[in-house]
Amino acid sequence: MQPVTDPDVEPVADSDIEPVVVPDIEPVTDPMDDETPITIGPVNAVDPVNEMDTPHWKTPRLGLTCVHTKQQHVIRTKASRSSTPFELVHSDLCGPMKHSFGGAQYYIIYIDDCTRYTEVYFLITKTVEEISAKFQHYHALVETQGFHIKRFRSDNGSGEYNNSIFLGLLGEKGITFEPSPPYTQHKNGTAVRMIRTLNAKV
Repeated sequence: MQPVTDPDVEPVADSDIEPVVVPDIEPVTDPMDDETPITIGPVNAVDPVNEMDTPHWKTPRLGLTCVHTKQQHVIRTKASRSSTPFELVHSDLCGPMKHSFGGAQYYIIYIDDCTRYTEVYFLITKTVEEISAKFQHYHALVETQGFHIKRFRSDNGSGEYNNSIFLGLLGEKGITFEPSPPYTQHKNGTAVRMIRTLNAKV
């Protein structure tokens, strides 16, 4: 079969076509990682046959800057643990989640600051009445072990902790309430990290 040629186009010999030369690109070093070069494109090179600018892209490698920006920002302040069990108790609530067979979709935790002993109570709702009942059960458990809760630390949630009913319950038992300031979740970091650990294990 004979090739079809256009009579208006002058044929070009292979020897007359010069190869396309792409200039070298200087690598840019990621400031977060001296060993990770990143090449930036595109670089235009002229095609002598079609006389068009042909982009030649270099795909950059993933630098550590992308990894660092996606990591969780952690703020921790150095604090010493209590020397007496149940002197300080941390608490936080998690939910809603998928309903259990018993209808629970929340859970609340109480953590001893000294030993990190943790109790988990499941809740059907997160009303202050149900939360107060769970805390009374936990307080009775601590009392039977011969210990007394002196300080209670949690977030500043008005629906769960910072309300007249729960604060009245703490006042009757002589427990000091230590809420974290608004929008400072890391101040309640002990309970937050424990909830993250429990959710990762489920």
